[in-house]
Amino acid sequence: MLDRKGDTVHLVRQNTKEFVPEGIGSERIVLDFHHFGGGKNCQTSSMVRLMHHMGYDISEPMLVGISSGLGFIYWFMKLMPYPIVGGMNRADCRRFPGILSKAAHRLGGDYDAILTKSVKKAHIFLKETLRENQPGLVCVDMAYLDHLLTGEDDHFGEHNILVYGIDESKDFVYISDRFDGTATMSLEKLQKARASEFQPFPAMNQMVRFHFPKSLTPLKTIIPAAIRENIRALLNPPISNIGVKGIVKWSKELQKYPKMIPDPKDLAHALMMHYIYIETGGSGGAIFRRIYADFLREAGDLMDNNALINASEEFIEISDTWSEIANELLPDSLPSLRRLREIQWSANHELETRGLSALGSVRHLVEAVPALLKEARLEVSSFPEFVKPVQNLLVRVSDMETKSLEKLAVLL
Repeated sequence: MLDRKGDTVHLVRQNTKEFVPEGIGSERIVLDFHHFGGGKNCQTSSMVRLMHHMGYDISEPMLVGISSGLGFIYWFMKLMPYPIVGGMNRADCRRFPGILSKAAHRLGGDYDAILTKSVKKAHIFLKETLRENQPGLVCVDMAYLDHLLTGEDDHFGEHNILVYGIDESKDFVYISDRFDGTATMSLEKLQKARASEFQPFPAMNQMVRFHFPKSLTPLKTIIPAAIRENIRALLNPPISNIGVKGIVKWSKELQKYPKMIPDPKDLAHALMMHYIYIETGGSGGAIFRRIYADFLREAGDLMDNNALINASEEFIEISDTWSEIANELLPDSLPSLRRLREIQWSANHELETRGLSALGSVRHLVEAVPALLKEARLEVSSFPEFVKPVQNLLVRVSDMETKSLEKLAVLL
């Protein structure tokens, strides 16, 4: 099972129950919706487009920033084939809609969210939302989305899209994802994608509907508290695998990978997935650090605050170090691993610049991935040696983030 695009992990536990669609009548509800691409993360870019439809404009970096959305987590449990790392802060907002809940409340709004095994209930909630002239922000399992080129066995149920129209009699759905260009799929398949219970990230029909006042809370009043909360989350995590401490922990855990992941092909796949999560898989590059640098710059300009502008420049350096870490996981010296890195970067670049019109060329690119993973089995035999620069860089970037955040905490 392979990831072909960038936002998935291996299947951990199968659900063999046959899916049955429910609640589908003959109604047609299609909103006058303006789609635009350029999104970096599926969740935050979906909210940006949803808010634009509702008459509010906010940038994706600003949304991440006022959500206190920057984080780090190293996560591994026995059911997982390999560890994962992530860069979103979900310490106190683990349930969907995650950091979006914090953004909504800080902007003066509220939301209704559902999590249910009832396909019918989920479909009714979607139709009610569309009738209120709001696109449905839903969780879906990427394995069932043809436009993402994800393998059929690669399940990740926390991908977010907007559903802006349904035609029940034609079994048709209109969806908006983070790239340029809208997509369509069958309503039955959407229901299946929404209802997926594959672990460890089941979609479970999760969906959110937002409510905002006519005038949002001014950003200038939100930004300082949001940054301070984010600093606390990164510098004082409750457990050692989160925040800047988690970065150091990951550097130590890397040396255990050959025992944790004994199959060389799986180890190669794990390294590719680390690259994806850091650089191309919906993080905006450098595991959300580039988005956060953009937020600090935008916030600094808005508030005329040089401390924020200087912190933005420091986070650009931090971002460059994270990109170096990602590249060293699939190093130039090992041709198969290097080619895997080049394919993932090129595929994401094509989709982010050309949108869904690039699917043909991207599909051709990723066809080489299975063979390259097989070839990389021999290359990962030298893992204990080529991972040392990565370990050193992780310790360095943890120190860089600590110093930058501590300085900002004093000046803010």
